[in-house]
Amino acid sequence: MRWLALANDDEAALARAKIDGIRRLLLGFGAARTWIWVALGGAPSAVHVPVAVVLTVCAALAWFRKTAWLAPWIALPLLLVQVASTFPMTDNHFFLEVLCVGLLCSTGRDENDDRLVLQGMGWLTAIILFETGLQKVLYGLYFHGEFLAFMVGRGGRFAALFDYMLPADEVARLAAIDPMRTGAGPFRLSSPVFVALSNLIWIAEMGLAPLLLVRRSRVAAAIAALLLVVAIQLGARELGFALLFGSLLLLFLPIDLVRRLAPVAIAALAWAALAAWGLVPGGTWIGRTL
Repeated sequence: MRWLALANDDEAALARAKIDGIRRLLLGFGAARTWIWVALGGAPSAVHVPVAVVLTVCAALAWFRKTAWLAPWIALPLLLVQVASTFPMTDNHFFLEVLCVGLLCSTGRDENDDRLVLQGMGWLTAIILFETGLQKVLYGLYFHGEFLAFMVGRGGRFAALFDYMLPADEVARLAAIDPMRTGAGPFRLSSPVFVALSNLIWIAEMGLAPLLLVRRSRVAAAIAALLLVVAIQLGARELGFALLFGSLLLLFLPIDLVRRLAPVAIAALAWAALAAWGLVPGGTWIGRTL
């Protein structure tokens, strides 16, 4: 099991604090996400309203020492029901959520279990980070910036993000291309800064992943990966993935930051769920990203 320890070597007390924090955050996220799914019509109410109610109970159980270990055991089969009901359109970050809750089912027996779960989450995080970079290499659409150029041409958040980097006529040219027409394009730009930025994304993802598994570079790599996630989400705005993956990256730091931030994160998630139902201001734009 020595190779597992590459991802985490926390003392027992710190490991327990981190487990408490990530358990609270994950189960709170699952409950809020399900209520938002129902509110926005993304899930059958007959199935997911009862699931949302039980997941909300699980989220509450996670805050009490005597019942915290039980919460993921109750939540996991309900999450699997959601996977089955949304497949094959299931979001990638939902699979990440389910895997992490599954790992949490192994906590609560002794301190070694907490460490093993943290190590499992650490390896999962590093593998996913590397795999996202590898995907970009295999697709081959980042070497010359084609994917980002395509997204800029579709308008919205990506166009707004790169407006300050690209000439207005270049953005207008991309927007005029019909992506559904054979031979449309090219989705390429002459800006060397834009192309360098496109390549920097996959290089950073594949380069930072192994550094998370080296003790001397773990903290710096985690901070750099967090900054990378924030930078990418300025355009992508996939807040669900950003919150989940960012929380997993925080587990690499030598403090129980996830537990300290969990109340703030859950308050924001609760507000997003209430906004999706029209009960508080905020609209539904956050809910559409969870």
